[in-house]
Amino acid sequence: MNVTTFSSPVLRRLQHEWLHLRTDRRSIRAARSWQLRIAPFDSLDEVLVAAGFGPTRPGAHDDDAVLGELVAIAHDDELASRIVLQRILPGVASIARRRARCASHRADLTDDLVAAAWTVIRTYPIDRRPDYVAANLLRSIEYEVFRRFERRLTTFIPVPTDTFDVAVDVAPPHALVELAAVVRDAHRAGMDGDDLDLVRRLARGESTVEIAAALGLTDRAIRYRRAAVTGRLAALSRIA
Repeated sequence: MNVTTFSSPVLRRLQHEWLHLRTDRRSIRAARSWQLRIAPFDSLDEVLVAAGFGPTRPGAHDDDAVLGELVAIAHDDELASRIVLQRILPGVASIARRRARCASHRADLTDDLVAAAWTVIRTYPIDRRPDYVAANLLRSIEYEVFRRFERRLTTFIPVPTDTFDVAVDVAPPHALVELAAVVRDAHRAGMDGDDLDLVRRLARGESTVEIAAALGLTDRAIRYRRAAVTGRLAALSRIA
């Protein structure tokens, strides 16, 4: 797929990343070790096609089985998760187009959808839902994002800056204790130190604008990182 297919900066960035990943020899060796039910391959693009990416092909009844295998592996493997994410990116883009109120909202919504996708992919119950895997993943991602949004409207205290949506000075003590525990678990699991620092800054009440200025980055870049980090923390929390 050409990189110009996606209008979202986040999706374009993921697509550019894929262009390098798909021919990375170490990644290809790792994928071959999974012994998927597909013919020998020399590119991760071939794995994508076998999992149903692209136009429907005659006799492609094994697509769901291959995607299901990848999802099962993705529970414990980041590369498999990344392949599954690439497989459903067109669907993620479609949800963002359909649900967005305007172009700027679409960009923010895409961030949230991508973050939710990581969580859904890593925790999808493939044993209980082995059919129509791509469609079910996308439904779960959409539900996760909009259920979370509706829950924020009734649960969280709004603040004027863009942090974790909860004012730190009024957050209940048990919430801060739980957050500290999640950060410790993430550190033990090997989460990048810069990502953990971002979590701590947000928890202290710093806005994405303030963090971007301090780090010499754009606000959009920080919001993208926040969405991705939140998704990884949620996945770790569920696995724990």
